[in-house]
Amino acid sequence: MIASKRWFPLFFLCVAFLTTGLSGCKQEHPPPPPPAPVPTPLPPAGNVVFIMGGHLFKIDLKISQETTPLTSGTSTEWFPSISPMGDEVLYWSNSGPSGIYNLWKIRIDGTGRTQLTFNEVNAITQSSQNLLINNAASWAFDAKRIVYSLDGDIWMMDPDGFNPETVLLGYGAFCPSFSPDGKTVIFIAKKDDPVYNIWAVTLQDRSVRKITSYTDWNVGSPSYAPNGAKILYNLYKESTSQVYVCQADGSTPFNITNDNKSLMPRWAENGRKIVYCSPKPGEIALNVVLMNDNGTDPKPITSNVGTSPSWGPQYLTVALPTPVGK
Repeated sequence: MIASKRWFPLFFLCVAFLTTGLSGCKQEHPPPPPPAPVPTPLPPAGNVVFIMGGHLFKIDLKISQETTPLTSGTSTEWFPSISPMGDEVLYWSNSGPSGIYNLWKIRIDGTGRTQLTFNEVNAITQSSQNLLINNAASWAFDAKRIVYSLDGDIWMMDPDGFNPETVLLGYGAFCPSFSPDGKTVIFIAKKDDPVYNIWAVTLQDRSVRKITSYTDWNVGSPSYAPNGAKILYNLYKESTSQVYVCQADGSTPFNITNDNKSLMPRWAENGRKIVYCSPKPGEIALNVVLMNDNGTDPKPITSNVGTSPSWGPQYLTVALPTPVGK
């Protein structure tokens, strides 16, 4: 009995030593913590501003999806352009006693209407009142400058209308649009061609280069993708118009609509989608349509006529969680 009593403590001591003491000599690495979860980006909140009955209207695609007027009265508005932050809209209007089209700005809630240019020459002439061209002004992607076409020349100024400067003269240019890096402005012009093509002017040295080389189809409504890799535009001839996308250098053009009546395209949802105009089957009146950037799943978002759509904001970010321990 005495021997057995001595053996039991010794036995448990050995077991404890093997299970704790030996493992203390060489600790195992604990399993790595799980990576911080990355939330799935939600579809960005967005507004579409468009023209209906000669005035600006807005659709909030996240909250109400109701059509809200931004302007009214006896004036006529053309070609809206929402700022990158989505808070303001540029547009052409003949509001005022002169009846001359100048560039105006309004907040997205319909307040703060402000005239930006005071030209004595109509910026939107009869020849440029053309939905196939869609001669909208353009915001720089940092919203610090505005570029626009006036009597075929390209001008640039601050978003409050101050510090105007000429960018390009003598090209008969329309539809200027900034590149995402702010170094280049693309536009359409005929120059010595029988049709409109896409051109680009480098702002640093004002050098000009031709991007597309169509000979029998006109280009309208060009704009860079938010990442700068592609250019979106419509091609038109007589009564046919289709939406196209090409690389930033003009190569590999790709037709993404097939109804022969699509025009005025603009990027939406950070380049994941495209907003444009097209009539419903069997109808003539244009409506605003939203589709994927590859041309699939087109869905009308207006029902009572809509032209010249613009999407904003241009960029939306999804906040990532802070890693544990940081």
